[in-house]
Amino acid sequence: MIPAAARGTTTVSARAVAKIAQQAATETPNAVGTVRGTATVRGQRAEVSVRLGLPWPAELGRRAGEVQRHVASRTGELTGLSVRVARLRVVRLQRPTGGTVVFEKTIAPAARGRRVPRRWWSARPTPVVVTALLGASAAGLLTADMASVHLFGNAPAAWRTGLVDRLATTGPAAGSVTVAAAAMAVSGLWLLVLACTPGLRKRHVVAGFGAGRSIALDRAAVASVVRDRVLDTDGVDSVRVRVGRRRVRVRADLAFGDRAAAREQAGAAARDALADCRLNRPLRVVLRLRTTSIWDPTPPAPGPVPVPVPVPVPAGGAEPEESP
Repeated sequence: MIPAAARGTTTVSARAVAKIAQQAATETPNAVGTVRGTATVRGQRAEVSVRLGLPWPAELGRRAGEVQRHVASRTGELTGLSVRVARLRVVRLQRPTGGTVVFEKTIAPAARGRRVPRRWWSARPTPVVVTALLGASAAGLLTADMASVHLFGNAPAAWRTGLVDRLATTGPAAGSVTVAAAAMAVSGLWLLVLACTPGLRKRHVVAGFGAGRSIALDRAAVASVVRDRVLDTDGVDSVRVRVGRRRVRVRADLAFGDRAAAREQAGAAARDALADCRLNRPLRVVLRLRTTSIWDPTPPAPGPVPVPVPVPVPAGGAEPEESP
């Protein structure tokens, strides 16, 4: 038998794992629209993040959990890695084109003793890459010049000698030193702010999952849910929704009907929609209802229902003859 060390190793790249996870998500009936996937591979373990849409109206937590379990098991089966789906990002909610989906209004509270993340944290890839490139470029230039001087006996570069002479002759009160120090201080404070803040402000975490599983909804998806529910209010003609960190601003136009009753119904519909989203941090609804130029305080009366006129049938069951 050939020893394990002589048989070689098989490495699955993160890009391949992401493609497999993306394909596994499309195999589920819950995924709608375009699916995107990312992955990070560390040895025999992989962390997968999936970006997709879900059908609505439906119970989001249950459908998202089904996608998570299928993606984890299918990706692990095809790659041989230990996969745990930690993140599922819902970017939009889509109504079905046919058939009827029953909305399940079952809101399960978060399990006790488990910490639910309040918000997703960003890895800040752009600031990290820019800072690392700047530091690596400066260190690389200095190292290359010092190696050229000490190893090959070349003269120091003009930029290094000029910089040293300028620093030696420039006092701390000079304007250039003050500007450089201020720029470095602002950059350092900005990096500290980025490190201490979550960054992913447009994603709201869904409650009901432990620390090992996290599902988030984009603000656009939450806004679409609230907009559809408020549009079902009698008399409401158009709705504009803006979702923020702590509140949801709803602006609706009323075409007919009682304004006070419509305001109460629209506010209740918006609050019910937010409750059905099961967000970890409840959002406050700010409703602004205005009447349109064609607003009628009385709802339109229903038209008369036509009553079918029975046609007499002659004896013997013969069809009546049509008159010319």
